[in-house]
Amino acid sequence: MIAKGIAMGDGISKDRAGFAVTVMIGTDLTLSIADAIIKATLASMPLSQFIFLRSCISIPLLILILRWRYPSVPFKPLRPGWASLRSFLLLISLLLYYAALPRLEMSLAAAAYYTIPLFITLFSVALTREPAGRLGWAAVVLGFLGVLTMLRPDPSDLNIHALMPIGAAILYALAMVVTRTKARSENPFLLALIFNLIALVLGGGGSMVALLSGSEEIGIFMGPWLDMQAWHWGLILLLSATMLIGSVGTAIAYQSGPSNMIATVDFSYLVFAVILGVLVFSERLGVPQVVGISLIACAGIIVTRR
Repeated sequence: MIAKGIAMGDGISKDRAGFAVTVMIGTDLTLSIADAIIKATLASMPLSQFIFLRSCISIPLLILILRWRYPSVPFKPLRPGWASLRSFLLLISLLLYYAALPRLEMSLAAAAYYTIPLFITLFSVALTREPAGRLGWAAVVLGFLGVLTMLRPDPSDLNIHALMPIGAAILYALAMVVTRTKARSENPFLLALIFNLIALVLGGGGSMVALLSGSEEIGIFMGPWLDMQAWHWGLILLLSATMLIGSVGTAIAYQSGPSNMIATVDFSYLVFAVILGVLVFSERLGVPQVVGISLIACAGIIVTRR
């Protein structure tokens, strides 16, 4: 379905809002299931090992797709610098979010992460001079009130793990603005390939540092190499497929529709994450969390109406 929606050989040159919305919702469902699997099964695996192994599987697959489906597309992007910057921002964003998942309830991590439309509104004003208007600024204020209500940060007991999804949201928003403004004409599969090449280098480098240091301490991003069982390889294969859909689908959606609109449709991930948190992890949200998540969702709706 995704491959059929890509312009042959190039990126996407005009808006197709309905198609973009459909792709974004399907992508969010796939990613929410993948994140639930990561939280439930791979919390003990260092992130550097995880992204290295996942990239080792994804890169050959992407090369085959590009050669088979888009033989005329060169492996060099039209704007290598912008494509690399987009991939680097997106990778660090995902690493921050994955690091937070085992340490936070999935629904709360997702809600903090999905301040993304608010940051996209801010960056669109600051970087692309898109007008926000009163409703846009009202949505920003409302969304951040939702974050404060949900997380209830205490300066005397600052929880870095609660801030990591917000940092991930900032980097993700920057990556999507770059996708929309600087990488719109790139082939999405080529963007996914660049993303995985950078992940391969960073993941392999982190794993090598951990191996050479001989440290047995498990950090947020690096740690001793986990001995792989058969079920580990099965999960890596499954997650490689789901995340390939995620990276390509996200690129297609943001290339096909306005950033603010697609970012708000991207809130479907939050809905899926809350449902999975309740059904899979037996999470129970208190009143502040429900109010905070609702405020963040309302902020996204306001951005759409604007």
